[in-house]
Amino acid sequence: MHPDLPPLIDLQELDQKITRLRSELAQLPVAKRRVEGELEEAKQKLHQAKHEQQASELVRRQKEGEIEELRRQLARYQAQQMQARKNEEYQALTHEILLVKAKVEREEDDVLLLLEKADELKAGVKQEERKAEQVERETQEKRKELADKELRLSALLAEAEKAWEEKKGRVEPGLFVRYQRLVHGHRENAAVPVIHGSCGGCHMKLTRQTLLRAEAATEIAFCENCGRIVFVAL
Repeated sequence: MHPDLPPLIDLQELDQKITRLRSELAQLPVAKRRVEGELEEAKQKLHQAKHEQQASELVRRQKEGEIEELRRQLARYQAQQMQARKNEEYQALTHEILLVKAKVEREEDDVLLLLEKADELKAGVKQEERKAEQVERETQEKRKELADKELRLSALLAEAEKAWEEKKGRVEPGLFVRYQRLVHGHRENAAVPVIHGSCGGCHMKLTRQTLLRAEAATEIAFCENCGRIVFVAL
């Protein structure tokens, strides 16, 4: 291996580490949003369960109020019936009384169904409350984990960037410029080993002249296809 390459390979490893750390840090906001989204979803489900319970309770109370009004109406009809002097009037009131009684019966059936539903809705609210509490606890734990991870990754990144600045000075200037050009050209690896006579980056066959240059290690060898720095690993 050419003597200028080991410092460059060390620098490349740091570059890759820095890229990886930055990528992990960039993913943290997404993870945070996902965690907060799970909590918000649990809260929304609890809110919806409570809303359904309150709405059902309101309907039941309204129906109970309607039943009370129907019973008052029934009492009036019955009082009028007792005072009726004509058969037609008596029969008409009898008809109205039967209609009101039928309405009362229907409304009471509805109230019974709503009372049964109230038990189900109450149980549903309790279940969603337990779920929301569990998600809240998990969210707090995940927030701490993500905060700790961010601190750890930031510290590792700062350390790697400092090391990169130190190692940069050990790389031959002309080679560093070529390396930077390759990195900025979105080459995943700027310096790669020769693998079975091919470039370790683009995997194209290298010419015999390039292979000999890489093996001799008296000068830097480059892949004719992608321009990467190629070397024979020790």
